[in-house]
Amino acid sequence: MPDGPASQAATKSKRTQKPQLRVVFDTNALYVTPTSLGSASDLLRDEMASLIAESKCPDLDILWYLPEVVRHERQYQMQTEALKLRGPIAKIEKLLGHNLALTDKTLLDHVKTKIDEKEKELGLQEIKLNHASIDWASLIQAALYRRPPFQAGEKEKGFRDALVAESFSQLLAESPKTTKSCRVVLITSDGLLAEAVKGRIAGCANANVLASVEGLRGLINTLVSNVSEDFIEQLEPKAAKFFFVSGESKDTLYFTEKVGERIRETFKGNLAKNPEGTTFRTNKTWYINPPTFSRKEGRRVYWTSRVEVELEAGISTKGNELELSQLPSPTSASYTLASLSGAGKSGASTYSPMSSSSGAFYGGETDVSTNWWANAIRLSPPEKTVVTQKGRDIYEVLWSTEVTTRRVLKKGQVHDIKHIGLTTQPA
Repeated sequence: MPDGPASQAATKSKRTQKPQLRVVFDTNALYVTPTSLGSASDLLRDEMASLIAESKCPDLDILWYLPEVVRHERQYQMQTEALKLRGPIAKIEKLLGHNLALTDKTLLDHVKTKIDEKEKELGLQEIKLNHASIDWASLIQAALYRRPPFQAGEKEKGFRDALVAESFSQLLAESPKTTKSCRVVLITSDGLLAEAVKGRIAGCANANVLASVEGLRGLINTLVSNVSEDFIEQLEPKAAKFFFVSGESKDTLYFTEKVGERIRETFKGNLAKNPEGTTFRTNKTWYINPPTFSRKEGRRVYWTSRVEVELEAGISTKGNELELSQLPSPTSASYTLASLSGAGKSGASTYSPMSSSSGAFYGGETDVSTNWWANAIRLSPPEKTVVTQKGRDIYEVLWSTEVTTRRVLKKGQVHDIKHIGLTTQPA
């Protein structure tokens, strides 16, 4: 019996159905909460939101997922930050003599509403965990014996991560099984969670764990480009050595194209900018990440390499003003520089007023008791610095190389460098 029109339409639809990429986010892939209040209004980092907005591919259907536990963890973080605003709001109400009606409940409700709106705007789907499908006995054993994703130590840590792993596994179980039809990817920078999920998906060709948005962008670019994953996998280690090896390998593209100098010159304002809530910043080690595939145009392959500048930031304050009662007696056998500056005595250099003859510290050989007091009071208290934040300032380099038929890379060229953003965490 021949197929009817409905059957033929279904067959045609099945043949033309685009392959899917299902992306599952862990909390740390969404946002790292800094010490400032800047994250209170954001569900996703700008970079992640931009990737979702830009990833509209005609030949690939990308679906974005939040495990329910991730959504509520992020909601808790945002609510905690929102409640910190109650103090300033109360002061404004007192100043104006007017109740602004921003109660704790109002603030919490607004956070929930904002998350709901942002999920809809970005097309994020929540994974509702099926509690009946969880092997609770195995999960409990993993918690008791601190097996990943549970962290080793006296206190058990990792229950929320275990629920993320369960959510990912349940989504994978109901997804198409072939790589041509569907791929399911977890984005997490948590090493223990990644280890736990990788153990579950061993031998599963259509599932993977990626550590960053860079890796996700590279996967998307590979799937939508006219190249195979094997081709990119063979080129990636060559591209890494082509761009940067070490500080001693000056023939790599990083040095021949003077990437470091270009970043310092073009983005000197960014490199000097203090994170919110800090008064100083110290740039430390520069890290060069492995390249990520961007696209292929003819024989030229384009890559992006991230340069991350490690930094510390904090606040600096002057020491307390000295009081006469805090100063040691000028007639004592010895006194310490630490005692004059208000610092502790441990490790301080000891000076004897009777042996010094320079006059630089207490006025020389004239009236010791008078000049010593006058000069000691004029001493500036030392500046104290406290590191409150640590983080990375991230830059992205777009570059390309030609690829020969033997897959040798040559004729490298840097096309663009852009500032991705600054991320910090409490020190």
